[in-house]
Amino acid sequence: MVRRATDTPGMLLEPPSGGAFRFDPGALCLELLTTGGPGSLAGYEVLHDPAALRRWVAASRLPGELHLSADDADVAAARVLRNALWGMAAAAAHGDAPDPADVSVVNTAAAAPALAPRIGADGSRQ
Repeated sequence: MVRRATDTPGMLLEPPSGGAFRFDPGALCLELLTTGGPGSLAGYEVLHDPAALRRWVAASRLPGELHLSADDADVAAARVLRNALWGMAAAAAHGDAPDPADVSVVNTAAAAPALAPRIGADGSRQ
C-alpha cells in the first residue's frame, strides 16, 4: 500500500510484512519503481488494475488533485515503462550502457502529449 504524505517528501511505503518507511527517490520516474518490476521483482507487483494505477498516481509527486481515468491498456503501458526504467536504472548502477529497447520505451512514453485537464461529467476537474 502507498499513501501520500503532505508534510514530508517522498512516498510512505507499507510492505505486506508490516511497518512503514519513507522513500524519496528524487524523481517521479523512480517512484514508479515502487510498484513492482520484472523478474524477481514481480512478487512486489501492485499495478493489477486501473484502480491500483490511480492509487499510485495519488501517492506520487504528480499534482494531488488529479482525477485520472485509466483502463487496462494504461496499466499495461505503465508496467512496460516501469520495467524499462528498472532496466535502465540497473544498467546505470552497474556502469553499463542502457538496453536500446529500454531507451526506446522511455522515449516513446516521453514523446506522448502531457496530461491535459478536462471537465468531467459531474463538473469536476479530471
